[in-house]
Amino acid sequence: MAKITESLILIAAIALGALWLATPSAQADEPKTLTKSVRDEFACPGMHAEWLDAHTVQCLREKP
Repeated sequence: MAKITESLILIAAIALGALWLATPSAQADEPKTLTKSVRDEFACPGMHAEWLDAHTVQCLREKP
């Protein structure tokens, strides 16, 4: 009887481990890149960032 119980516990532990490995992580839904507002604020603090292409930014003063 003890061997059957140990076997069932082992099978349950293996199944739970497989389910845990198969579930996606919580960070999978988070964006992988910076959002545009954070990127703009980093590139041009206190100003408006006008992106000319993927690597070139022009910082413009915001109108009061």
